[in-house]
Amino acid sequence: MVWTIIISAIIILFTIIIFSRVKIYIDYRHNQDDDLLDAKVTFWGMRIYTFSAPVIKIDDDTASLIVEEEQKIAGIESKKALPVTPELLQHYFRWLKDFLDHVVGLHKIVRKFLKKVRVNSFTWHTDIGVGDAAHTAQLAGAIWGVKGNIIGLVGNYMRMKFMPKLTIDPHFQAMVSHTYLSCMFSFRIGHAIVAGLMLLKHWRRRPKMSKTNSVEKNM
Repeated sequence: MVWTIIISAIIILFTIIIFSRVKIYIDYRHNQDDDLLDAKVTFWGMRIYTFSAPVIKIDDDTASLIVEEEQKIAGIESKKALPVTPELLQHYFRWLKDFLDHVVGLHKIVRKFLKKVRVNSFTWHTDIGVGDAAHTAQLAGAIWGVKGNIIGLVGNYMRMKFMPKLTIDPHFQAMVSHTYLSCMFSFRIGHAIVAGLMLLKHWRRRPKMSKTNSVEKNM
């Protein structure tokens, strides 16, 4: 009887978890030379991960991008300065290419998962000015085009629950560069688990396919 109650409680808890939503909040502010990127992940109203990059600057000596970041995972906080060099970017791009080559049908898996992701809010405001009215107007038009393309891409892959709030305020007689971006995404744990299992399945399948092809060529 006791084991039946325990097993039933575990099944109920697992069911609740897989249908629960993880929420991701992202805020980015740019004001002239100051940048601030904040991100947090919450589950059942509790913060399980936070990330903050209060300083983003260029190192004149190494020509690298220095990101001073603060992370907190399950209450454990860490701080570090991360130099983003061209070599580091090449390393990550090489890793990404290898990953894409190994996972068969990756686009289909990712697209299927993103269709389950909700965009609960999306706000993007920009103040721009280059001191010349004509050039400011052209730049504002180009930024409108970029924002429209990004929103179209997000709406094509994800489920937008509300209309995004996009604004641009051109300053025709001043040098101004300010951007504020705030958005919130959410998805169910169960959908993430299914996507992860599909990635694992396709990742393990690729070496077998390559080995089979090599054997056939030798024959």
